[in-house]
Amino acid sequence: MSRDGGFLMRKAHKVLLLLFVVSLLASSHAQVKYASTVEQCRADQRLWLDRLETSTVILPDYETLTGWFHKMFECKSVDPENRRLYHNVMGEVDADQVVRLERFLRRHGLYDQFVAEDKAGNR
Repeated sequence: MSRDGGFLMRKAHKVLLLLFVVSLLASSHAQVKYASTVEQCRADQRLWLDRLETSTVILPDYETLTGWFHKMFECKSVDPENRRLYHNVMGEVDADQVVRLERFLRRHGLYDQFVAEDKAGNR
């Protein structure tokens, strides 16, 4: 891949990440309905990380993953000594959702349009 092509791919991934973050902020499903306990946070972290890292498991829908992300974000405050574990799950959720967004763009023939518009400065 040319140097410019690599640059465009990095920029495209940054824009996809921005789309992901905007979708997180806009999601009303992601609000936590109850205060988490350390025990619940640790149990969710272990379960969700296992599901995210097991290739044979079908992951839940996008909005459910958004809920997981927000729950792990909350757990970082509830259980600060395990902050890195919750951050790890957030990273795994983030990666899965970015891949889903990119696949959607490609499946609907929008990826090239996205890259072209981004290159033109339409951000």
